Amino acid sequence: MKYYTIIIPIFNEELKIPNLLTNLQKYSNNGHEVLIINDGSTDGSKKILSKSNFINLINLNTNKGKGSALIKGLKAAKNKKIIIFDGDLELDPKDIEKLMILNRVENINSVFANRIYNGFSFSIWNIGNKLFTILFNFMNSSNLKDALCCAKAFYRSNIEINKLKSKKFDIDVEISSNLVKINPSVKNIDINYYRRTIHEGKKLRLRDSFSIFFKIIQNRKIFKYKL
Repeated sequence: MKYYTIIIPIFNEELKIPNLLTNLQKYSNNGHEVLIINDGSTDGSKKILSKSNFINLINLNTNKGKGSALIKGLKAAKNKKIIIFDGDLELDPKDIEKLMILNRVENINSVFANRIYNGFSFSIWNIGNKLFTILFNFMNSSNLKDALCCAKAFYRSNIEINKLKSKKFDIDVEISSNLVKINPSVKNIDINYYRRTIHEGKKLRLRDSFSIFFKIIQNRKIFKYKL
């Protein structure tokens, strides 16, 4: 099957959604499923999304967190090939197409995006991401360039959805850990990235780094019984 399910969690992104939907419609027109999980938004996100007739929309009554929203989406996905992506436009939805290269014959079982920063890139966030990626690769004998990036493509059958436990931002490394245990040599694809500030609506906080760190340690492939 050549079609993908594109899963995007949304929480309070009413200003970004019109542009997001404009860029997503072409994927729906090409036969892909666009599945958006409205994670209990309290702004106008739900109203705007509800007016779109080309997406499959799941509305959660309360904000459960990115992890919970993605798990809900994975369970509801109609296609065998999955792409997960964010809806905040830090990543360009036009780049989703770059992830659509899964091919079991060529041993491309998972595709991971590597964020290429636009503008000034020296920040605590970038340093933290590099350190977490080094730690992740060491713990999993993998070759990821950007372990924390949300954007990735994989076969739904390669994830044990019912065993996923992350409720927040640590879902990205939990899914990544599951995928590299099957095949540690993955396809890395560069995509453009613009990091928002907290004032612009960025929701990731420094406190989230603790849960991400412990998730990497908890789901490590090597030293499973030594640490």
